[in-house]
Amino acid sequence: MKEINKIYLVHFLAGLTNVASVTFTLYFLSHGLQQFQIAQFFGIFMITMAIFNIPTGAIADIFGHKLSVFLGLVLQSISFFLFFAYPNYFGILLGFLASGLGLAFQSGAISSLIYEILRKENLHENFQKVVGRAGGYMLIAGIIASPVGSFIYKTNPSLPYFLSFLFFVIAAAVTFFVKWEFTKKSSSVGQYFNVITSGIKLTIKNKILLSIVIIGSVLTLSRLLFNQNILQPYQLNIGIDVSYIGVTAAVIYAVQAFISFNAYKFYQKFGRPLSVLVIVFLPAICAMILSLINNFLSLSFIILFYVGHGFRDPIFSHITQEEVVSDKRSTMASTIGFLTSIIAGFLLPVWGKGIDLFGIPSILFLLGIFTFIFGGLGLIILESKKINPRF
Repeated sequence: MKEINKIYLVHFLAGLTNVASVTFTLYFLSHGLQQFQIAQFFGIFMITMAIFNIPTGAIADIFGHKLSVFLGLVLQSISFFLFFAYPNYFGILLGFLASGLGLAFQSGAISSLIYEILRKENLHENFQKVVGRAGGYMLIAGIIASPVGSFIYKTNPSLPYFLSFLFFVIAAAVTFFVKWEFTKKSSSVGQYFNVITSGIKLTIKNKILLSIVIIGSVLTLSRLLFNQNILQPYQLNIGIDVSYIGVTAAVIYAVQAFISFNAYKFYQKFGRPLSVLVIVFLPAICAMILSLINNFLSLSFIILFYVGHGFRDPIFSHITQEEVVSDKRSTMASTIGFLTSIIAGFLLPVWGKGIDLFGIPSILFLLGIFTFIFGGLGLIILESKKINPRF
């Protein structure tokens, strides 16, 4: 398991980069960016990651998953170096492009690398346990790094970004030394485009999958806008010192992890309609309430906002698994991720501009209304009585 321990270390190091991401918004605002530009950059990041998932997946299959993960980590290290050394419009833009491309290289490749290492040791039946443990190490590192990052930011705003650069460099070096046997697969970029095309056709024909894309797009937009544009300046506005923002982030990570681990139990006990109702309407209600209050009571509604989002991924993943036959499940997972990222990526700058024009409270209220309307539309489609064809 020596090679798997290296994978655990890579995940832990990646989690430590939360030392910087916990203050993204404040850092970019302090260097003269507007909310529109921040949202624009994150939109570009989402679109880059979605589009380049296709060719980078082919590269991983042709040249190996280890190389793909290594390149992804190198690109992410470059992104944080750019944030540190060139915190202007073009430097940050290039940083987001590098980060989006870096995550595209890693998407799917890291889990495939884990499986191939375990298969070599005849331990592939431990795959789910190893993946879960790796995610746990990343989560623990993120919980540790978040409060440390905001504390450092208060005295030296640039230092967390240099530290994140170093963490990714070390993670890339560890990946480089993972011992792994490369088995070349027959693959092409065209095959990956066919996967997305096939998935889109299935989504249009199946009302449950269509509803998941609609709700997923709304919630992805909601979470991204709240995470990357609203949460940090909002906390300053209610009187929280910048050095404690990381504590809030750590609590959010812990709560989301707890919800994610227990989401399926909730789904089994209360069923699909109530589960999806919570996923859609709890964040919407919390966003509207947060627009109306301006004190420490807001923290409880911030936590509840993320509780709703915490249910989303595991429950929607389960619904997709139920709805699609086994040989098309990976196709649909890729398609749903692609469509929700593209839609949210294009809408983010619009909402960022809204913050510049109308302020955070007004946009929070509108975000809640938007989630109610379009998330509710997705819920109506999901629960309509017409029998669904199963693909």
